[in-house]
Formats: sequence, structure tokens, C-alpha cells
Amino acid sequence: MLDSFHFILARLIREQRISRTMHRVRILVASMIGALLAIGILFFVHGAGSASPDQVSPTPTIGLGSVYSLPQPLAAYHLVATDLNGGNVALLGQATLLTGGNPHGLALQPGGRFLWVMNVGGVTVWVIDLATHHVVATIRVGPSPVHAVFSPDGGTAYVSDFGGAQVAIIDTATRRVTGMIATPDEPHGIAISPDGSTLYVACVSGGVLVTISTATRSITNTLLLIGGGAPFGITLSPDGKMVYVTDEVFDHLIAVDARSLTIVGMTQVGARPALVAWIPNTHRVIVANNAGGTVTIVDTDTMQVVATIATGSGPHGVAASPDGRWLFVANTGANTISVIDAARLTLVWQIPVGAFPVDVMATTP
Repeated sequence: MLDSFHFILARLIREQRISRTMHRVRILVASMIGALLAIGILFFVHGAGSASPDQVSPTPTIGLGSVYSLPQPLAAYHLVATDLNGGNVALLGQATLLTGGNPHGLALQPGGRFLWVMNVGGVTVWVIDLATHHVVATIRVGPSPVHAVFSPDGGTAYVSDFGGAQVAIIDTATRRVTGMIATPDEPHGIAISPDGSTLYVACVSGGVLVTISTATRSITNTLLLIGGGAPFGITLSPDGKMVYVTDEVFDHLIAVDARSLTIVGMTQVGARPALVAWIPNTHRVIVANNAGGTVTIVDTDTMQVVATIATGSGPHGVAASPDGRWLFVANTGANTISVIDAARLTLVWQIPVGAFPVDVMATTP
């Protein structure tokens, strides 16, 4: 049965009709795989009796693939992309790590050394040492983990388990799960307040944005999107006062007051908006329009569209360089990373990567 699900997943990913709906189907199928894996793990632990978590969930051996090129003007950055279908974590210009899984979201642990990769096709998170390009830990969470954030001190990670309707809490020192927080269905985008007291989670099928107290580990407020909307991607303003959420049903970027969790602004972007990211040193965000083949730049002061830029088929993940100079887009259908000059708002490069790149991240060494 597990082989059949892998076959279905691979076939779905190879489809060229890329859309937000199809991406959700991929994650849902991966959730079924994750559930089967979880059942198998529980059965193994029960049967083995004394088996340790490390024995049950060993750190995988990572192979190396062909290195994807990095344009020379970007040499000052570490650019990383996840290829969901190819099973690759691409460190452009450095190494391509072959995971054998379905890498999805990326999160950099404070300190800059450890990269966390969510394996949406299973129940695990991989921790990669960027200094050695080795996986140093495999952490078992819930079905289909998709995205993660960290407490300001880096001591705790929070992972949204799309297939498990929960957020996993992980101690980053021991790399062990210390708790689970139940959420509405399909928690996807996740953000944390600058002081670390509050999580914001976009629950797709639940149709709600929820806030979670990190102290009590419980939901404190809920915002239901009007008319059956589906919140998907999420980012915060640097001061933590505003939350920006994409609605994949009505093609909106929604501005939400972080304290009251009320909608204070809204603007139309492109078709089926996916992830959204804040652009440093500006008051702007970038939104990936998955079914539109574009990204939209929005001025958050006015909630007006500044520019719409064509990137290629299936844009999903977006990121900005730490200095705000460059914008990056993972195009699931085009199998490229688009690079945009943030000042001129023009497309500069299309970098070929693997198969179905879902997320992208840029850091400084």
C-alpha cells in the first residue's frame, strides 16, 4: 500500500497543470503516507520494547547530486531550495543533498548554522549542518510537516503538521518533541511574534487564522475568513504589529491586526496566492501567485499593489535576501528559482534547479 501511495505522489508531482489545489492534493497524499509511517513506527516501538528513538528514526545517509549554479553577483549569499519531487535540498553553488524524501519548507535556526527541512512525505524534520552539509538529526513529528519557526532565543522550534492538525514543539538542544498543540484542519503557514509569546497559524481547510500562546500551549484567538476563504501563507511585520495572510480561494492578501486579530486591510493579488514574505528595509511584501505564474509586490502602508512580475509556472515559495536587495521565487512548474532585483522590480535570472521546487531561502554566511 505504501508503494502505491509513493507512486500516486510521484505521478501527481509530475503533472504539469500546477495549481494550489493540486499542491494540496500532493500534501494530502503525503499525509496518508505519513500516517502509515507513524503507525508502522508505533508498531515497531511496541514490538521492540527497548528500541530507542534514534533506532526507530535513524538519521538518513545523504547522497550528493550535481551542484546547481549560483550567479556570481549572488556569491555573498547562501541560497537554498527544496525540490519536492526530486527529493533534493539544493545549496546552490555548493552542494545538492539527496534526501530520498519529499523536502518542503525551510527554516534557519538562530545562529545560522543549522538548517531545518520539513519532510512533507513523512513524519520527520531533518536538521542539516550547513558547515558540513551533513544531516545531524532526524526528528519525528506528526504527519506531513510543512513549515517551522523558532523562538527568538532559538531554544524552541514550532512545526506545523499539515496532515496532523497540530503544531509540534521541539527542544532544539535535545532535538526532541516536548509537546503537541491541536489546531483546526491543515495548519500550513506559521509565524511567531518578535517576543516569542504568540504563534500565528494559517489553517487551510479550517478556514481560520489562529493565535497560540507559547506559554500555555493553547489557542487564544481565532479569525474565521469570510465566505469560505482559505488562509495559506503568512508573514509578520518586523515590529510584530501586523499579520499578512494569503487567501488562496479569493486571491487576496489580508492585513490583520496582530493584537486584536481583526482584518484591517485587503488587496487583490494574483491567482491562488501561496507563500508571502516580508522584504527587509522596506514596507513591502512579496506574494507568490501559484496559478498565475507571477509574484505581486504589495505596499503594506497602503495595501496597494506596487508591481506584478512574471516568474514562470507555479510560483510557490518566496524569500528576500537579508539586505532586501534580491527577491527569490521557487517555481514548482518551471523547475526554476527566479531572482528579482528588489529596487528595480525586474526579473534578472532564472536558475534551473531540480523537480518541483517548493521553498527557497537566502541567508548570509
